[in-house]
Amino acid sequence: MDAVEWVELPNTLGMSQYADGGVTASKPYAATGEYVARMSPHCKSCRYDPARRTGTLACPFFTFYWDFLLRHQSILDGNPCVALQVKNLTRQDDAQRLAVRDRAGAIQRGEVGAADHA
Repeated sequence: MDAVEWVELPNTLGMSQYADGGVTASKPYAATGEYVARMSPHCKSCRYDPARRTGTLACPFFTFYWDFLLRHQSILDGNPCVALQVKNLTRQDDAQRLAVRDRAGAIQRGEVGAADHA
């Protein structure tokens, strides 16, 4: 019970926000849409495709996952817990990376809406 304040909260917060750059947690807790679809029932009725990272039907989780890796590649490059995921960025060409960044920005700005799914 006493571990909640000094173990659980810093680890959970550190993993989910990665705000301390990995001091309290060894890796950021980030997941693709495919992971969320596998591990929960929340994607069953969703209009987004959990396997797509770009395009109008791309899952926001997937888009934000790759955007996170792109934005923090230089920091995460040396993290052995996510090295494989970061290495997968080399499979993407510049156009794919730009599409991820553009899609993430559009979602953040609220430019993605019902018109995208007509």
